[in-house]
Amino acid sequence: MHLSITLLLAVVVTFSGVGGSSAEAGWEEALDALVAAPDDANRASLIADVVDHAPSWQEVATRLRSTTFPPADPVGQAVLRTTVCIDTVERPRVLQIPPDYDPSVPTPLLVVLHGGVGTAEIYDDPLGSVSENEFGALALERGWISVFPFGQAGATWFDEVGMTNIRNLVRTVKRELNVDDDRVWMAGFSDGASAGFAHAMLAPSDYAAFVALNGHMGVASLDFDSPTYAPSMSATPIFATTTFDDWLYPSHKMRPTIEMAREAGADIYYRELPGEHDFDDVRDELPGIARFLERHPRDPFPSRIVWEAGSADFGECRWLAIDRITIDEPAPWHGDHNVVLTDDRVTIGFQPDYEFEGQGVLVGVLSDGDYPARNIGLRAGDVIVKADAARLDSLPDLNDWKGTVERGDAFEMTVLRDGGEIVLRGKLPEVAGYFIFKRDVPSAMVRADFAANRLEVAASRVGSFRFLVHPDMVVLDQNLIITVNGEVVFDELVKPDLQFMLKSYLANRDRKLLYVAEVVIELH
Repeated sequence: MHLSITLLLAVVVTFSGVGGSSAEAGWEEALDALVAAPDDANRASLIADVVDHAPSWQEVATRLRSTTFPPADPVGQAVLRTTVCIDTVERPRVLQIPPDYDPSVPTPLLVVLHGGVGTAEIYDDPLGSVSENEFGALALERGWISVFPFGQAGATWFDEVGMTNIRNLVRTVKRELNVDDDRVWMAGFSDGASAGFAHAMLAPSDYAAFVALNGHMGVASLDFDSPTYAPSMSATPIFATTTFDDWLYPSHKMRPTIEMAREAGADIYYRELPGEHDFDDVRDELPGIARFLERHPRDPFPSRIVWEAGSADFGECRWLAIDRITIDEPAPWHGDHNVVLTDDRVTIGFQPDYEFEGQGVLVGVLSDGDYPARNIGLRAGDVIVKADAARLDSLPDLNDWKGTVERGDAFEMTVLRDGGEIVLRGKLPEVAGYFIFKRDVPSAMVRADFAANRLEVAASRVGSFRFLVHPDMVVLDQNLIITVNGEVVFDELVKPDLQFMLKSYLANRDRKLLYVAEVVIELH
């Protein structure tokens, strides 16, 4: 094993008791300005201002943990705001603050993701949709803060724009309100549920638990090429449901995916229920969901992490991050967890415009891939008024027609386009099997156990990784010992780095995870 070790210690801060400051006057004001500043270019100078005053890391940690927040206004109702996403598009978000919110008390936060995220247009009435949202009502009832991002094609819950938007909104809410870092949850139905599975496998560190009602854990991989792996769902518990007659994801098809994931170590509480692809059929689960979430606060320092990653962009889980993946042969214990499903579902390959109020079904956006919609020449903006001989007045009529045809059947659709009526003809694809997770890239995997200042890592295809050092885990006046595949690769004291600590905090806005240093282990 060829390895090198990098300990990032750009600024070495001497240890001093919290009560005995060596800092010059003014560091508190500098830190407060840094914490209150929005995400902009002034951060570097504000960090330097704090560091130049040379407070101890203990003093800074104490002040960050005791950050005071102003009273919130308004409370007990939804507020519409906007955010500029990384694609420079301004999109709405809705924030709900419970009526009994106390800015001095850390409060749980529920991130709610809507379904139908692939439509071309954003909901035209975000506040109205939130007022009818059952998760929002549950949050108000339980005294939780809730935030509702709004996505669309190009900014879904699974792509870089949408995922970054969710991440940034969590940090924005944490900057403005007193959020309990160990009680941040994500919940959704349909696409929102599929996103819960995806975030559990790609970026779970912010979250204590996920709620995935009538979703599909393979969507991020199948439709967005995300490197998702079932063993990574061992890091965060998931409450999942399916329904027997769901036309998208029925129980009998989703059950093998849940069984496979559990065999891989996923922590999934799973319920099968009568009903269709309708939130009304899972509404009675809400009291149980509330109990599930409240009895599952985040463990910020789990003693064991099992994490698999196909990209360094999604390599971090809690206190460990895979930074580089090799193309070596995997370790004998590093097998693939996947399952083949039979695709006999009748899918045309487009997202309808759910806001359309006219007669027919308005085509919002075509799905990428080899779908019948593209093959027959269907276009965004077409209004489908007939499928074979069936008249389509609304989306339920289209779903009813799908129940009358099978894979391999010829079909025709009558659409309104440019003021005229045309007929498009084609054939539905034959029944086929598919893996729920694509495997286009090699993955790295770690099994990491921490106890008594010792980190023991079993690594497969890992070129380098980082261990994030927190004083609640690591005794800083004793050597930290790291072994990889049975070989000691690090045996030294770790000194806190105030600059690293501040940058880490600003990146995550997490007062429970105030990491004071990181140890980088290069293996190949």
